[in-house]
This record gives sequence, C-alpha cells and structure tokens, in this order.
Amino acid sequence: MARSRDALTHDRVLQAALALADSEGLEALSMRRLGTELGVEAMSLYRHVPNKEALLDAMVDAIVHDWIDDEAVPAADWRGRIAAIMHRAHATLLARPWAIELVTVRPRVGDGRLRYAEAITTALLEAGFTPQLAHHGLHIVDGTVMGFTAQQARRPSAAALGDRVHALYNGDLTADYPGISVTIREHHDHAEEYSLMVDLVIDGLARLRDGLLPPRTGSGASYVLSLA
Repeated sequence: MARSRDALTHDRVLQAALALADSEGLEALSMRRLGTELGVEAMSLYRHVPNKEALLDAMVDAIVHDWIDDEAVPAADWRGRIAAIMHRAHATLLARPWAIELVTVRPRVGDGRLRYAEAITTALLEAGFTPQLAHHGLHIVDGTVMGFTAQQARRPSAAALGDRVHALYNGDLTADYPGISVTIREHHDHAEEYSLMVDLVIDGLARLRDGLLPPRTGSGASYVLSLA
C-alpha cells in the first residue's frame, strides 16, 4: 500500500472522495475505489466514515460550507453578503455539476448547511427583516441558487433540443410561436441572467422588508428547515 491506514484521517478520506467525484463523476465513487485511491483496503476507511451514506453527507456539508466567506463583504452590507453567497454557490456547483443533485437529494442537515443558513439568516435579521421574513428569505435565496444552477448545468446541447427548436431559430415557426420567435435569436448570456436574478431577488427582499411588497398571508403552518 502506498500509505498506511494510520495516515488516514476523516478529512483526507473526504477530500479524496471529492477529488474522485470531480475527476470521474459521482458514479465512480465506491468505498473500494476510494480505498484504492488512498492506497488502503476499503475496510480501513470505516474507521473514519461509518459507511458510504455518511461519506455522501459529509461531501454535501463540505460543498455547502464552501459557499460561505465571512470575510469577503463587510458585515453591514447585507446585499453584498447575500449576493456573494449566491454567486459563490452558483460558481462552485457549476464547477461540480455532479454535486447539484447530491445536494438536492441528501436530507441530512449538517454543520455546513447550518452555517450556510445561519449566514443568510443573520444577514437578513441584521438588516431589519423580521424573523418570519428572514426565514422566507433563506428559502427564496436557496431556491433561486439551486433551481437556476440545476437548470443551467443540465441545459441540453443544441442537437438535443430537436427539430422544432431549430425551426424556431430559422424563423420557420414564427406564426405559431411569435413571442418565442422574437426572443430566441437574441444573445443569451447565462451568467448575466443569473446576475440579474440575484439582483432581482435581493431587490425584492428589500421591498418586502420595507413593506412595498406586502407578505402573502397563508395558513400559518410552520416551515421545516430542508435546505434542499
């Protein structure tokens, strides 16, 4: 073996798992393959992670924790703090497209997810949001990040879009789809679209806080912290 099991740590196992998923995709990750990468028998890994499910949860927590940088923006600039988190989350997930579904489907909330939620919630509370609006804001921010990023990462190739989309681009279906035909041939910069969405979310939250967009009334049911 290249290195003994005594050289292993939880963090080393975790970083090796992230690196393997980055290089070959999540489907390549198994405890046996990870042991090979680390130069140990797979059984040695269980001294540091109970099982593969626990390893996947730890990977999610590490990924989400990377979205936070408390030193990046002054504490008083709540808009800048929220925008920085949203842009960092989007960029890191696009760099690891295999992680998008993993973050979405893993239900366990660990320290990384809690710190992410705390960073957003604290920024909003300190900016004068009520606890209820700060809670809404957390889910609006998280939903925007995950929804847009997943859509961008899974955007199909031009060939996969099919003949009717090509016909739209060629102007052959203008009579049937006049609205789409007007916009489809315009330049679309997805990074610019995401920046616009971030700005709209933050502006909308500010208007909600200031009473310019009255909160919708509902059943009063409590929310569950899913962060999915």
